[in-house]
Amino acid sequence: MTARVAQGSLFVVAMVIGLLLVGQLRSQARPIELSSLSPQDLSGLIEQLQAANVELGDGLDDLRAQIRDYERAAVEGQSDIVISEEALLGISAFGGLVGVEGQGIRILAEGSFDPIAINDLLHELRNAGAEAIAVDQIRITANSVAVLGTSAIEIDGVPIGPSFEVAAIGSPDGLQAAIERPGGILSLYEQSIDARFTVSQVERLVLPATRRDLTPAAARPVE
Repeated sequence: MTARVAQGSLFVVAMVIGLLLVGQLRSQARPIELSSLSPQDLSGLIEQLQAANVELGDGLDDLRAQIRDYERAAVEGQSDIVISEEALLGISAFGGLVGVEGQGIRILAEGSFDPIAINDLLHELRNAGAEAIAVDQIRITANSVAVLGTSAIEIDGVPIGPSFEVAAIGSPDGLQAAIERPGGILSLYEQSIDARFTVSQVERLVLPATRRDLTPAAARPVE
């Protein structure tokens, strides 16, 4: 909207400049019988033309300054739009509304997991700095939680088996060190629930967008 207003204003300003210049040329081109004018009249005519030229020059400078202001406003407005789009994309990526890619770790898990164990693993990855997480290509959002379904553990209504894959985007070294530290969550699970893990660092992970409808049911934006 800002760019369109600026373009329209530039068009109007250009028309005004053109009309002023045409008017000046027409006034100077009007046939005058100089031979019939007295020296005083000629002197007065010259002064009038000089004053008109000065006035038109000042007006032209003012209009050029306005054009620069409009151009600057258009550029700044476009920059604001670009920044807003980048911010929206970042928020959408963080919230799980769009797919993301980046380096991170992949965890292949197998064992007798219950929902609490899976949720604790996801929380551990978040606390370790994971920027995006997926379990068997199920994008984890703020509302995602593992629950016990009718026949299997489910996340966002999708069942997962006793063997599953967790992909987490973030610092590979930091994520791996956090979950594999002595006394950490993986060693605890290996001892308590007979679980087995294979952790590997990955240069490029691609995680999908969530399939859940994240539209709030009760909350509304503050206007």
